[in-house]
Amino acid sequence: MEPTLDDPNFWTEMMTLRDPAYREPTDDELLQLEDDVTDAAHDLARAISTRESAYRANGQEVPDGVCASPDWTLAYLYALHEIDGIAKRLANRYARTAGATGATYAHLGTAWGGITKQAARLRWPGAVRRPTDLADGAEPFELRLAGGLAEIIQLPDECGFVWEATGADGTSGQGEEPYGSRTEAAGRAGAFLARHASAYDHDAAHAECIEPHPTSDGYADCDGKPL
Repeated sequence: MEPTLDDPNFWTEMMTLRDPAYREPTDDELLQLEDDVTDAAHDLARAISTRESAYRANGQEVPDGVCASPDWTLAYLYALHEIDGIAKRLANRYARTAGATGATYAHLGTAWGGITKQAARLRWPGAVRRPTDLADGAEPFELRLAGGLAEIIQLPDECGFVWEATGADGTSGQGEEPYGSRTEAAGRAGAFLARHASAYDHDAAHAECIEPHPTSDGYADCDGKPL
């Protein structure tokens, strides 16, 4: 049976680190990435260039040679600066997500061009969490999925993990009981976010689903009937 996105077992498996996590990209894939970044910077430079804006404001077509002007080149350089900032913010987010769900600093360092685990720890301090870190006051691990947000929280004294989430459709929920691992709690939270995505298609998401779903009164099947 095909797994469904709101199946907690599916998300538990998804949150378990697979090693190796990726293969080396091919030369063609890297060239395509460079082309994509080039196009993205070009589009932003065109949008923010005062020279191009002046042509458009006067109802004139922008000449092909505009990109040779020093001010347009500066607009392109500014666009690359913004792309660099976005890449750094995304790297910070995904390093912390990986570190919170099983990746080590050695994994992070390898993924970031082969830097040492010490260098990775300096770049992303606190990204890799020990099982007791959350009990000592660290921030909960955040899981973003299908437009929603969940927080995985460790209970004091290592009594397990719980989750709280708000789906893209505005529905809020939380784990009914502590789970034995952060991975299992994240799996349950991921299933909740999938069920409460924007414009959620219940029939499609629950196709052939036989998992019991927690409710305030116990458990129900996919049609809401108590079990």
